[in-house]
Amino acid sequence: MTDFGPIHVVEPRAPHTHTIILLHGRGSTGEEFAEELFESKLSTGKTLQEHLGHWRWVFPSSAELWSTAFEEDMPAWFEAHSLTDPTARQDLQMAGIRDSVRYLTRLLGQEVDRLGGGSGKVVLGGISQGGAIGLWSLLCAGADGAAGRLGGFVGASTWLPFADELERHLGREAQAQQDTIRAADTGEVDSDAFVEEMAGATRGTLREPNASQHGLLSVPVFLGHGTDDAYVDVSLGRRAAVVLGKIGLRVEWREYSGAEQEGHWLKEPEELDDIVRFLESISAV
Repeated sequence: MTDFGPIHVVEPRAPHTHTIILLHGRGSTGEEFAEELFESKLSTGKTLQEHLGHWRWVFPSSAELWSTAFEEDMPAWFEAHSLTDPTARQDLQMAGIRDSVRYLTRLLGQEVDRLGGGSGKVVLGGISQGGAIGLWSLLCAGADGAAGRLGGFVGASTWLPFADELERHLGREAQAQQDTIRAADTGEVDSDAFVEEMAGATRGTLREPNASQHGLLSVPVFLGHGTDDAYVDVSLGRRAAVVLGKIGLRVEWREYSGAEQEGHWLKEPEELDDIVRFLESISAV
């Protein structure tokens, strides 16, 4: 059983109305991510925590996994052998994605229960690899009550692992050909079989009547990415936005330049302002 790290929680400064679960990138922890995030400022000079005082901020920590690229144990939600070619050694990614999605789905349920079952008041998100596993948790838990009716998703400088396979299995064309996909299961390569295992139940919910008003397709998504990101190329973020759109999700895609950490961070203050606007639109519902 995978041992995940401690959960860092920043409680609301005012009566609790909403919760956001934010996932760190590879090599970081929940607490480190929180500290860095709350040092970043909006155009008003406030931090996210100061501006959104009614929100509870939850920062889980991943497990420590062996990195084949760096040849050492490090915090990671799954093993990503290469970001230059995200399809390289996909077999190494599967176990971590499976364990992390299960863990995060349980955590989502706990935070929804804390708000009296109001899943629409819970937002999921993350940066870099945290955003990637967050997207997988959103998509693969789509058939499970809590994740399927979240208030929203916020991703920064991220990508979608197994993007091609997810498009084949969950894209609108795939939904119309569900029986054909299932009939071909025995001939699938490992990556397709893995996606079917994790997201097969979600595909069924996407075909239900009024799917766009309820469940996964009702969850708004914000994705921001630096055009000068030196670690996760912006083309990977664009591809993620396209695939999510083909699945039927409403995606707000924003590009920035000049962020710290060689473009692999939130652009101050523009991206933070956009995220606040997005979150306030959720809290206004």
